[in-house]
Amino acid sequence: MKEKQMKSFVKVDYNLLATTKLSSTQKLFVSYIIGWQKNGKICFETNKTLALKFGMQYGGMRSVITTLNKFDFFKAIKKDYDERTGTSGHEITVSIDLLEKFLQPDEKPNEIVSTKAKSIEELNSEFYVTPTLKQDELKSIPTYQDSDIIDIEEIMNILNFKETDIREFKKEFRTAKVSFEDFQYYFCSIALTQNKEYHKGILISEEQKDRFNKMIANQ
Repeated sequence: MKEKQMKSFVKVDYNLLATTKLSSTQKLFVSYIIGWQKNGKICFETNKTLALKFGMQYGGMRSVITTLNKFDFFKAIKKDYDERTGTSGHEITVSIDLLEKFLQPDEKPNEIVSTKAKSIEELNSEFYVTPTLKQDELKSIPTYQDSDIIDIEEIMNILNFKETDIREFKKEFRTAKVSFEDFQYYFCSIALTQNKEYHKGILISEEQKDRFNKMIANQ
Protein backbone atom coordinates (compact mmCIF):
# COMPACT_ATOMS: atom_id res chain seq x y z
CA MET A 1 0.00 0.00 0.00
CA LYS A 2 2.73 2.44 0.99
CA GLU A 3 4.71 1.57 -2.15
CA LYS A 4 1.73 2.39 -4.39
CA GLN A 5 1.15 5.66 -2.59
CA MET A 6 4.78 6.66 -3.05
CA LYS A 7 4.68 5.92 -6.80
CA SER A 8 1.54 8.02 -7.32
CA PHE A 9 2.72 10.95 -5.17
CA VAL A 10 3.46 14.15 -7.13
CA LYS A 11 5.94 16.45 -5.42
CA VAL A 12 5.67 20.10 -6.47
CA ASP A 13 8.82 22.21 -6.25
CA TYR A 14 8.31 25.36 -4.17
CA ASN A 15 9.48 27.72 -6.93
CA LEU A 16 7.14 26.01 -9.37
CA LEU A 17 4.28 26.20 -6.88
CA ALA A 18 4.89 29.90 -6.25
CA THR A 19 5.18 31.05 -9.87
CA THR A 20 2.37 33.09 -11.44
CA LYS A 21 3.58 32.28 -14.97
CA LEU A 22 1.74 28.96 -15.04
CA SER A 23 -1.77 27.93 -14.04
CA SER A 24 -2.35 25.38 -11.27
CA THR A 25 -3.12 22.60 -13.78
CA GLN A 26 0.06 23.35 -15.73
CA LYS A 27 2.12 23.25 -12.51
CA LEU A 28 0.60 19.90 -11.55
CA PHE A 29 1.17 18.44 -15.01
CA VAL A 30 4.80 19.61 -15.13
CA SER A 31 5.33 18.09 -11.67
CA TYR A 32 3.78 14.84 -12.90
CA ILE A 33 6.28 14.65 -15.78
CA ILE A 34 9.20 15.49 -13.47
CA GLY A 35 8.03 12.67 -11.20
CA TRP A 36 8.53 10.20 -14.04
CA GLN A 37 12.04 11.53 -14.68
CA LYS A 38 13.03 11.36 -11.03
CA ASN A 39 12.19 7.65 -11.19
CA GLY A 40 14.46 7.25 -14.21
CA LYS A 41 11.60 6.99 -16.70
CA ILE A 42 10.06 9.05 -19.51
CA CYS A 43 6.32 9.66 -19.63
CA PHE A 44 4.81 7.98 -22.69
CA GLU A 45 1.01 8.18 -22.58
CA THR A 46 -1.87 9.13 -24.87
CA ASN A 47 -3.99 12.25 -24.40
CA LYS A 48 -6.93 10.04 -23.48
CA THR A 49 -4.99 8.30 -20.71
CA LEU A 50 -3.67 11.60 -19.34
CA ALA A 51 -7.12 13.21 -19.54
CA LEU A 52 -8.54 10.31 -17.53
CA LYS A 53 -5.83 10.64 -14.88
CA PHE A 54 -6.33 14.40 -14.54
CA GLY A 55 -10.13 14.27 -14.69
CA MET A 56 -10.28 16.41 -17.82
CA GLN A 57 -11.96 16.38 -21.23
CA TYR A 58 -9.77 15.08 -24.08
CA GLY A 59 -9.68 18.54 -25.69
CA GLY A 60 -8.71 20.10 -22.39
CA MET A 61 -5.72 17.82 -21.92
CA ARG A 62 -4.62 18.34 -25.50
CA SER A 63 -4.70 22.11 -24.95
CA VAL A 64 -2.61 21.76 -21.78
CA ILE A 65 0.06 19.81 -23.68
CA THR A 66 -0.09 22.08 -26.75
CA THR A 67 0.27 25.27 -24.75
CA LEU A 68 3.02 23.92 -22.46
CA ASN A 69 4.88 22.81 -25.59
CA LYS A 70 5.32 26.50 -26.44
CA PHE A 71 7.75 26.81 -23.51
CA ASP A 72 11.37 25.79 -24.12
CA PHE A 73 11.57 23.70 -20.91
CA PHE A 74 8.72 21.41 -22.02
CA LYS A 75 8.82 18.96 -24.92
CA ALA A 76 6.04 16.64 -26.09
CA ILE A 77 6.76 14.56 -29.19
CA LYS A 78 4.00 12.50 -30.82
CA LYS A 79 4.82 8.81 -31.19
CA ASP A 80 3.13 5.78 -32.80
CA TYR A 81 0.09 7.39 -34.45
CA ASP A 82 -2.89 5.01 -34.60
CA GLU A 83 -4.90 5.64 -37.78
CA ARG A 84 -7.80 3.52 -36.53
CA THR A 85 -8.40 5.54 -33.35
CA GLY A 86 -6.80 8.81 -34.45
CA THR A 87 -4.68 8.86 -31.28
CA SER A 88 -0.97 8.91 -30.60
CA GLY A 89 1.28 8.52 -27.61
CA HIS A 90 3.49 11.34 -26.38
CA GLU A 91 7.10 11.22 -25.28
CA ILE A 92 7.00 14.06 -22.73
CA THR A 93 10.04 15.52 -20.99
CA VAL A 94 10.87 18.57 -18.89
CA SER A 95 14.32 20.19 -18.87
CA ILE A 96 15.01 20.98 -15.21
CA ASP A 97 17.70 23.53 -16.09
CA LEU A 98 15.45 25.43 -18.50
CA LEU A 99 12.53 25.20 -16.06
CA GLU A 100 14.61 26.74 -13.26
CA LYS A 101 15.66 29.52 -15.64
CA PHE A 102 12.02 30.05 -16.63
CA LEU A 103 10.93 30.30 -12.98
CA GLN A 104 13.33 33.19 -12.33
CA PRO A 105 11.84 36.71 -12.62
CA ASP A 106 12.41 37.88 -16.18
CA GLU A 107 11.14 40.02 -19.03
CA LYS A 108 7.57 40.44 -20.27
CA PRO A 109 7.69 38.11 -23.33
CA ASN A 110 7.44 35.04 -21.11
CA GLU A 111 4.42 36.54 -19.38
CA ILE A 112 2.74 37.01 -22.75
CA VAL A 113 3.34 33.37 -23.71
CA SER A 114 2.09 32.07 -20.36
CA THR A 115 -1.02 34.26 -20.66
CA LYS A 116 -1.79 32.61 -24.00
CA ALA A 117 -1.27 29.18 -22.47
CA LYS A 118 -3.45 30.01 -19.48
CA SER A 119 -6.24 31.58 -21.53
CA ILE A 120 -6.83 28.41 -23.54
CA GLU A 121 -6.74 26.24 -20.43
CA GLU A 122 -9.20 28.49 -18.58
CA LEU A 123 -11.51 28.36 -21.56
CA ASN A 124 -11.49 24.56 -21.51
CA SER A 125 -13.21 24.63 -18.13
CA GLU A 126 -15.65 27.26 -19.38
CA PHE A 127 -17.04 25.78 -22.55
CA TYR A 128 -16.38 22.06 -22.64
CA VAL A 129 -19.63 21.71 -20.72
CA THR A 130 -23.37 21.04 -21.08
CA PRO A 131 -24.04 20.72 -24.82
CA THR A 132 -26.91 22.81 -26.21
CA LEU A 133 -27.12 20.93 -29.52
CA LYS A 134 -28.88 17.68 -30.30
CA GLN A 135 -26.78 14.64 -31.15
CA ASP A 136 -27.95 14.54 -34.77
CA GLU A 137 -26.82 18.15 -35.22
CA LEU A 138 -23.40 17.41 -33.73
CA LYS A 139 -22.87 14.41 -36.01
CA SER A 140 -22.94 16.61 -39.10
CA ILE A 141 -20.07 18.81 -37.84
CA PRO A 142 -16.59 17.93 -39.22
CA THR A 143 -13.56 17.44 -36.95
CA TYR A 144 -10.03 18.79 -37.37
CA GLN A 145 -6.49 18.16 -36.16
CA ASP A 146 -4.32 21.08 -34.97
CA SER A 147 -2.19 20.94 -38.11
CA ASP A 148 -5.13 20.96 -40.54
CA ILE A 149 -5.36 24.03 -42.78
CA ILE A 150 -8.91 25.33 -42.68
CA ASP A 151 -10.84 27.87 -44.74
CA ILE A 152 -11.95 30.62 -42.34
CA GLU A 153 -15.20 31.41 -44.16
CA GLU A 154 -16.15 27.75 -44.49
CA ILE A 155 -15.56 26.89 -40.84
CA MET A 156 -17.30 30.04 -39.58
CA ASN A 157 -20.36 29.29 -41.73
CA ILE A 158 -20.53 25.89 -40.05
CA LEU A 159 -20.32 27.72 -36.70
CA ASN A 160 -23.19 30.00 -37.81
CA PHE A 161 -21.29 33.30 -37.65
CA LYS A 162 -22.56 36.44 -39.35
CA GLU A 163 -20.84 37.81 -42.45
CA THR A 164 -19.50 40.77 -40.47
CA ASP A 165 -17.87 38.40 -37.96
CA ILE A 166 -16.30 36.37 -40.77
CA ARG A 167 -14.77 39.54 -42.21
CA GLU A 168 -13.42 40.41 -38.76
CA PHE A 169 -11.70 37.01 -38.46
CA LYS A 170 -10.19 37.35 -41.94
CA LYS A 171 -8.97 40.83 -41.05
CA GLU A 172 -7.26 39.45 -37.94
CA PHE A 173 -5.43 36.69 -39.82
CA ARG A 174 -4.91 38.66 -43.06
CA THR A 175 -5.48 35.46 -45.01
CA ALA A 176 -8.37 33.20 -46.01
CA LYS A 177 -6.80 30.00 -44.66
CA VAL A 178 -5.03 29.21 -41.37
CA SER A 179 -4.12 26.20 -39.26
CA PHE A 180 -6.88 24.89 -37.03
CA GLU A 181 -4.62 25.44 -34.00
CA ASP A 182 -4.29 29.18 -34.76
CA PHE A 183 -8.01 29.47 -35.38
CA GLN A 184 -8.66 27.67 -32.10
CA TYR A 185 -6.52 30.10 -30.12
CA TYR A 186 -8.22 33.19 -31.57
CA PHE A 187 -11.67 31.66 -31.06
CA CYS A 188 -10.79 30.78 -27.45
CA SER A 189 -9.37 34.23 -26.69
CA ILE A 190 -12.64 35.86 -27.80
CA ALA A 191 -14.81 33.43 -25.84
CA LEU A 192 -12.68 34.00 -22.74
CA THR A 193 -12.77 37.81 -22.83
CA GLN A 194 -16.19 38.57 -24.31
CA ASN A 195 -17.79 39.09 -20.90
CA LYS A 196 -15.18 41.66 -19.87
CA GLU A 197 -16.19 45.32 -19.84
CA TYR A 198 -13.51 46.27 -22.32
CA HIS A 199 -14.55 43.68 -24.93
CA LYS A 200 -15.95 44.99 -28.20
CA GLY A 201 -16.86 43.20 -31.41
CA ILE A 202 -17.56 39.52 -31.99
CA LEU A 203 -19.69 37.62 -29.46
CA ILE A 204 -19.69 33.82 -29.32
CA SER A 205 -22.90 32.04 -28.33
CA GLU A 206 -23.19 28.80 -26.32
CA GLU A 207 -24.34 27.01 -29.48
CA GLN A 208 -21.23 28.19 -31.33
CA LYS A 209 -19.05 26.99 -28.46
CA ASP A 210 -20.69 23.57 -28.66
CA ARG A 211 -20.21 23.41 -32.41
CA PHE A 212 -16.55 24.37 -32.09
CA ASN A 213 -15.99 21.86 -29.29
CA LYS A 214 -17.27 19.12 -31.61
CA MET A 215 -14.75 20.18 -34.28
CA ILE A 216 -11.80 19.24 -32.07
CA ALA A 217 -10.71 15.78 -33.16
CA ASN A 218 -10.79 12.81 -30.74
CA GLN A 219 -13.24 14.40 -28.32
